[in-house]
Amino acid sequence: MDQMRRQRRRECIGVLCSALFFSVLAVAVAAGSGSSSQPPSSSPAPAASSATPAARAPSQRTPPTPATPAKAASPPATNSSSSPRTPAAPAPRPPQPPPATSPAPTKPSSPPAPKPPSPPAPSPSTTPSSPPAPKPSSPPPAATPTTKPSPPPSSPPAPRPSPPLPPRTPPPPPPAAAPKPSPSPPPAPTNSTTNSSSPSTSTPVQLSPNFYAQSCPSVELAVRDVVRSASTLDSTIPGKLLRMLFHDCFVEGCDASVMVEGSGTERTDPANLSLGGFNVIDAAKRLLEAVCPATVSCSDILVLAARDAVTFTGGPLVPVSLGRLDGLVSLASNVRANIIDTGFSVDAMARSFSAKGLTLDDLVTLSGGHTIGSAHCTTFGERFRVDANGSTVPADAAMNADYAGGLIRACSAVNNTVSSTAAVDCDEGSASRFDNAYFANLLAGRGLLRTDAVLVQNATTRATVEAFARSEGSFFASWAASFARLTSLGVRTGADGEVRRTCSRVNG
Repeated sequence: MDQMRRQRRRECIGVLCSALFFSVLAVAVAAGSGSSSQPPSSSPAPAASSATPAARAPSQRTPPTPATPAKAASPPATNSSSSPRTPAAPAPRPPQPPPATSPAPTKPSSPPAPKPPSPPAPSPSTTPSSPPAPKPSSPPPAATPTTKPSPPPSSPPAPRPSPPLPPRTPPPPPPAAAPKPSPSPPPAPTNSTTNSSSPSTSTPVQLSPNFYAQSCPSVELAVRDVVRSASTLDSTIPGKLLRMLFHDCFVEGCDASVMVEGSGTERTDPANLSLGGFNVIDAAKRLLEAVCPATVSCSDILVLAARDAVTFTGGPLVPVSLGRLDGLVSLASNVRANIIDTGFSVDAMARSFSAKGLTLDDLVTLSGGHTIGSAHCTTFGERFRVDANGSTVPADAAMNADYAGGLIRACSAVNNTVSSTAAVDCDEGSASRFDNAYFANLLAGRGLLRTDAVLVQNATTRATVEAFARSEGSFFASWAASFARLTSLGVRTGADGEVRRTCSRVNG
């Protein structure tokens, strides 16, 4: 019996010494826990059942030891201070489950053990949830120094670093970012073509291809039919309609002022005396007045008719914007200052086009309109002269000799004058078709008007002529753009104009 008592006494002493040793060790570790270099080895992670010294007893303690489980999941450094919770030495692993559940409730009080400096180091994994750092000022840490078995229960708060759980939850953020692809606001730019309103309104409106969609949806079809019928009966109509549009838009804008009859109107100026095709526009106007009274302007009819004239002769179908109003004024005195004279140089034409907001490319492109139609001999008379022998010869040495001889014969010069009624095709061999042959003829010295011939005598314009001569598609594409700019000159809208009942006179 004595021997057994002595043996138990020795065991108790051994246990007591062992407990005392570990308590001292825990205090020492707590004192040096400021560094984060020990976390991996000191965190015995009960769940991982690592063989590190901490596994011996610290975390094996009953419920109080929950601190160790948190460490297992959070390799972060500073949490090594949890070792002090090892007051008891029992090795039983069963207690591990409780720790897993206890860390969660104690999370709120986590501030005690973790020192502010340590959290930063483990930031890689616990950055989002490192609560210990915020509460560094809390005095609780002092509780850890007590090596008595009882304090451990209060120290467990330190292991609260169960933050490892939050790190696993970062997946949620991505979904939030995905919603950003909602940049669907672009649909708002759906421009409203409020042009469905009557063109005679007093407020300005913008031109639109759909201007008459509501008020007179058959406008384009009606004009097209009239132009087709007239062109079938008279092959010169397409050229006349296109020329009339030029003369109208270059003088006070596209407002059909060139159509007004009467003393002192634009129509009476010498430059406009040879214009034709008025009857076609009048016919289209009468038809539309029967279908859509006081709705479609004469200026819009003229633009549509000229566009269709190009299409019927083989040119491109160009979409046009509508909504113009007819001008209230038509004066012959406005013509000479704006019209292009057949004797102009490239520089003179460039200045005139520039004043209208048009470019040199527009000049060459729109000159291509001479590919259809004809001109009276009086319009190019300056291109010839009478020599000492009394013979009519070209005044321009650049003109092809054969071509010059043909023009002289066609115009039947009599007594050094040219017949005022004779006319020749503007584009030799291709006057009835809208194509790029006109440009090829210019390069061959077969340009009819002086304003045509000079286009190849200027380096800049000649380059464009050559490009169009090589590619009809290039010419057509440029024509569509230049035609749109031409027909937008000086447009009248709102109170600036009216919808005439008859194109040849202003309402009154």
